[in-house]
Parts: sequence; C-alpha cells; structure tokens
Amino acid sequence: MAPPVTPLRGTRARDAILEAAGERFMADGLRRTSIEAIAAAAGVSRPTVYAHFASKDEVFRTIVTELHDEQLAGMEAAIDPAAEVADRLYAALAARFVPFVTLTASTAHGAELLDENNRVCGDINRSAHKRSLRILERLLADADGAGQLDLAGAAVSPAQAATLFYDAARGAKDDAAVTPAAYRRQLRRLVTVLARGLS
Repeated sequence: MAPPVTPLRGTRARDAILEAAGERFMADGLRRTSIEAIAAAAGVSRPTVYAHFASKDEVFRTIVTELHDEQLAGMEAAIDPAAEVADRLYAALAARFVPFVTLTASTAHGAELLDENNRVCGDINRSAHKRSLRILERLLADADGAGQLDLAGAAVSPAQAATLFYDAARGAKDDAAVTPAAYRRQLRRLVTVLARGLS
C-alpha cells in the first residue's frame, strides 16, 4: 500500500521528491521508475511532482547536477598543497570519480544509469568536465611552477596534461561492474605512472 500523501510544499517537497527519486532510480532503474512511483515514495501527489519538475528526465538531470556539484567541491577540498603532486592528483580524481563508481556499483542498474546519464545529461556532463579540467589544470600549473613537474620537457601544456589525467581516470571507471576498491587501485597506478612521466 502506498504511503499517505502529505501536504509537503516548496523546498521540502522538492527535496523529498529528489531523495525519493534517487532511491527509486537505484532500486528499479530510470526506465522502470514512474512519476507515480516517485510521488508515492516522496509522500506527495503526482501534480506536486509536476509542479517542481516537467518530467522524469528533469528529475534525473537535477540529481546528476547536484552530484557533479558535490564532487567538484570535493575535488577542490581534497587537494592538499603540501602533498606530493601524485598524491594531489590522486586525491582530486578520487573525489571526482569514486562517488560515481560507488553509486553504479551499488545497484543492479548501474549500466543502465550510465547509459541514461549519457543520453539525458550530456550538456551537464560537458560542463562538469570543463570545470574538472580547470581544477586539474591549476594543480598541474602550480606543480610545474614549483619544479615538481617538467611539462615543457614532455611537450605538454597544463591544459593538455589535465586532459590526459582526466581522460585516463574517467576511462578506468566506465565499466559499471568495477568496484570502488578496484577503481582506487587502478587510479593510483595510472596517476603514479603518468606523474612520473611528467617529472
């Protein structure tokens, strides 16, 4: 039996809808989750969901946007200027990607959610990608300026090096079956190898 509908309004209703939708997407996948199921799980009416979101895809896009924002903030917070450059790169990239790996590994619908993310959230992902590259570019430029890396010797700019690290880290997570622990090990290896090649 569905939970009783309660008179949630405004921000409280929106937050309840997003939390419930996230739970349903993880449990049932995006394709099998209906607006009615989200409304029931949130304890609101179907019209209340539509008062906040035009469609199920918009709910999903909002969740993905918030996840990206959290992880980009995590990247900034994870960088310890006193740490070795490889450790800084690992910390930033782990903050960026491990939460996504953890999410997809914790549901039977991980592959579907990755596919739907690419279908529904391309513009959001591209924006987050650019923001991530700017963080890495600053980190690498600082390390190059401090003599910890020799980017000129490797004939790459900070922007090019940022793309190299980001693409390698992202590629290591694209298998929905990879576990967070396995991803961390692979990330540590690739960051160590690439950083040594630029030293």
